Amino acid sequence: GQFDDKVIAEEVTPDVLAITLQDRWVLGVRRRGKQLWLELGESKGGACCACLLIHMGMTGAVIVQGVAAPVYKSFAVDETAWPPRFTKLELLMADAAGVSAPCVRLAFTDPRRFGRVLLRGADPFSRPPLSALAADPVTDPPSAEAFASVLRRGGAASK
Repeated sequence: GQFDDKVIAEEVTPDVLAITLQDRWVLGVRRRGKQLWLELGESKGGACCACLLIHMGMTGAVIVQGVAAPVYKSFAVDETAWPPRFTKLELLMADAAGVSAPCVRLAFTDPRRFGRVLLRGADPFSRPPLSALAADPVTDPPSAEAFASVLRRGGAASK
């Protein structure tokens, strides 16, 4: 398919994307709010050197070949075709032994093109969009004391 520079954003070129992702290890997968990112390293167990951020937008999805796709009201994935329709980015993952034939294929699909794919360095929180997000109450809940302190400061009524 064609490179979609609306979804692959911030002037990331096909060459830069390929250089950043090729031959990297996925060290971790994280989420904060609507942001999902892969932490990438140059070696297994090594330090994170880059992050691939994916914001799904309204209709975006990450599809794994051979795994049942999520079902949306207005968008269904045809599991008989690969890559799926509306694929914006396909990642081919080799196994831990370094086998050259991909054993896992991931596709980021987005029919409405509201999602974004961004590259960041080792610290994805150093700049937006992650640096602009508040703490996630599910993954990083405040302590009871901190929560009570915030409530005492406010002058508005609680619902």
